[in-house]
Amino acid sequence: MRIRIRDLFIRYPALDRLRRSVLVAICNHGSSFFTNTYRITAFIPKAAKPYIKNIWAEDAEDKGGDKVPPAIFAIYHGRMCGLTGLRPRRKVTILISHSRDGEMIARAAQSLGFATARGSSAHGGMKGALEMVSAAKAGQRLSYTVDGPRGPRYQVKESIIRLAEMTSLPIIPFVCHARQTYWMESWDNFMAPWWGTPIVYLFGEPMHVPANLNKSNYEDLATELEDQLAHLRQLGACFY
Repeated sequence: MRIRIRDLFIRYPALDRLRRSVLVAICNHGSSFFTNTYRITAFIPKAAKPYIKNIWAEDAEDKGGDKVPPAIFAIYHGRMCGLTGLRPRRKVTILISHSRDGEMIARAAQSLGFATARGSSAHGGMKGALEMVSAAKAGQRLSYTVDGPRGPRYQVKESIIRLAEMTSLPIIPFVCHARQTYWMESWDNFMAPWWGTPIVYLFGEPMHVPANLNKSNYEDLATELEDQLAHLRQLGACFY
């Protein structure tokens, strides 16, 4: 009889917990090590600067820096590595799936200092949305993977437009690109930058979503955001 490794983890929960703990530790320490070596160059349009200033200073607000108004950062699932450069991390809430893989990602994100909300279009979507709304009311910046949790890659889903409508927060398109990177053979073509490689952060113009939208409005705004992100992705590729 053929035994799959996945079946062993399902059959022995303690073994699965050990596996997740090891993977979280690797993700945590690996992310900390690599992100401390990245050389980041950022391009921020004038209209987006009020939402991004001091964002790389972990303790800027603690030392009397200007408070930064919250916004929703729209990112690709495959470019989530860019989130490690957004600080203070404790002021960024990330929406993460309730899946088994999502559990590991959530624990790793929390260990890196981020706040998390749990839910996705497939599992606990309403719960996740309500947690994100609560985080927005508390002054948190929100991070939302526009094509998650399972794609199609680079296709913006209307759920981020609905979240912006619910929270009254502007959407800031955000794409990162590295000079040297390993592109994983996954549905999202995940970008894993090499140690010490230069990275460019490209932010787009803020998108303000009005209230009381209809179905057509959601579709149009999702397409507009998708076009903005595609443009930033193409610009990033031109740098490196």
